[in-house]
Amino acid sequence: MDNVLIISSIRGRSTVIITLVADTFDVNNNGTTISANRFADALLARGHTVRVVACGERTGREPRPEMYWVPELRVPVASRLAHRQSTLFAKPVGEVLTAAIAGADVVHIYQPWALGRAAERVARRLGVPAVAAFHIQPENITYNAGLGWFRPAAHLVYLLLRVFFYGRFADIHCPSTFIAAQLRAHGYRARLHVISNGVDGAFRPGGAAPRAPETFDVLMIGRFAPEKRQDVLIRAVRRSRHADRIRLHFAGHGPEEKRLRRMAARLPNAAEFGYYEQDELIELIRGCDLYVHASDVEIEGLSCLEAFSCGLVPVISDSRRSATGQFALEERNLFRAGDPDALAERIDGWIEDPEGRAAASETYARYGQLFSVDRSVKAIERVYARAGEAPERPAGYASRLYRLLSAAFYYAVAIPLLFLVTRVVLGVRSEGRNRLPKGPALTVCNHVHHLDSALVAIAMFPRRVVFTSAPINLENRWYGGLVRLLGGVAVPRATAALPLFFSELGLVLAQGRIVHFFPEGELKPYETGLRDFKRGAFHLAAQARVPVVPLSIRFTAPSRWRRRPTMVVVVGEPIVPAAADPRSDRHIRMELTRRRMHDLITRKAS
Repeated sequence: MDNVLIISSIRGRSTVIITLVADTFDVNNNGTTISANRFADALLARGHTVRVVACGERTGREPRPEMYWVPELRVPVASRLAHRQSTLFAKPVGEVLTAAIAGADVVHIYQPWALGRAAERVARRLGVPAVAAFHIQPENITYNAGLGWFRPAAHLVYLLLRVFFYGRFADIHCPSTFIAAQLRAHGYRARLHVISNGVDGAFRPGGAAPRAPETFDVLMIGRFAPEKRQDVLIRAVRRSRHADRIRLHFAGHGPEEKRLRRMAARLPNAAEFGYYEQDELIELIRGCDLYVHASDVEIEGLSCLEAFSCGLVPVISDSRRSATGQFALEERNLFRAGDPDALAERIDGWIEDPEGRAAASETYARYGQLFSVDRSVKAIERVYARAGEAPERPAGYASRLYRLLSAAFYYAVAIPLLFLVTRVVLGVRSEGRNRLPKGPALTVCNHVHHLDSALVAIAMFPRRVVFTSAPINLENRWYGGLVRLLGGVAVPRATAALPLFFSELGLVLAQGRIVHFFPEGELKPYETGLRDFKRGAFHLAAQARVPVVPLSIRFTAPSRWRRRPTMVVVVGEPIVPAAADPRSDRHIRMELTRRRMHDLITRKAS
């Protein structure tokens, strides 16, 4: 059924009215306003009525949405900093907000400032469900306040935003899994909907503008601000083996422009700085050879999305405070954050491999189609359809105190006891533990013993594993609490609940943890062959783009001291993402995993 009809049937109206609330709207100078404009246009194209509340004043020629203008709110110091970033705060006017929200089906609030807080209060008073968007990354605030080095400052901002604004919402739109995982880690309990800001269809491969054939053109798009780290790219070019060929292009504007121009003045080829309208930007992207995204802080990285959607191969910072690393399809698309030498090596590698760059360009252009604004708007329509419903308890969510108690019990009590039982009593041993990746991973194993979860936990130690389990194991009155304490998460019985379940597990993986599945489903003690796999584990791995680590429990012949076969847990080589398209990746890695697990089971003990 079409999403428009779904919403209409729920609200009992022939038309759907959506009120967007954003401090700035009609100036495309940052990712938030660009997202709001694109969502408004796409929602209108899909037959909805769109109202927009934003800072500005009525003109003779209004944009297509119904505009409700409010004046600027002047905040000492904060407004000056906001103006430096080409944004501002809007002053809430009760009459305007009431007129814009009355009769609407849903309100989508983009920013948590005075206008957004007032809009939430008006929506609550009028009984209109409201959805919040999380577009303001706390690290952006702390960086521009000169506190980027002080991590507790960002944690405090997360807390304040939750207490004073986001804690009032059942649904929060997050542009990336990264920021959704940050919210969950900071105690946000709402439904978190990961939906890209979306790429306009105009960003696609096309004919390149003529340029000097002897140069290698490298592009970076973004506000000229401390956290964007254009300085790292300039330093990297100085250290490149091909510095005399490289010409840099910086698209954007901001307070750091003068400093960056001084730095770039010493490059062999003059760098170009400028602010470009969309058509000009697309032409520039198509005329460049490589894209660099060096930012330390990024909530999604819309400019990177736009660049590779045009077929421009990216090299991206692996900063732990940036979401953009999610778009790296191979190791060569990442460099160590803040390290000019690492970036120079990556740039040189792509310069020296034109065939590989051409192949990667085609792959990235196809990959970019997964992030079209049309897909994003269809996803946000589904969020609107559920707006106002009470949020469910997130899968695996626990308070900070419970997590501390659980970790203490796990490491101080459970692991020593399990080690004693499995290693000493049952004689189990492990092989290949050195193959485990350091970051997030999804592990799978054959389901052949009542204690196989314990065997996996010991094999993964000291990493702590989140185990998916049948609901009955967590509901049991005797040991259900223990299963939860040890990291068990119930797989929903209802198929309709699976998307949210997998979304929550994606957030767990985004926090760098390990999630374990038994893809065979049911336990079959001492089974020596592999049974058919369910697709859920591989669907999650493909969506999260994390390695799949195959484990196999292999049986050895009973000895004179033990009547039953003893077990060996073998850890196989991680299987990294095999395709950009999640469906293809899921299919390929499920088959590869099955083959490797079969090989691990049947090979002779090493």
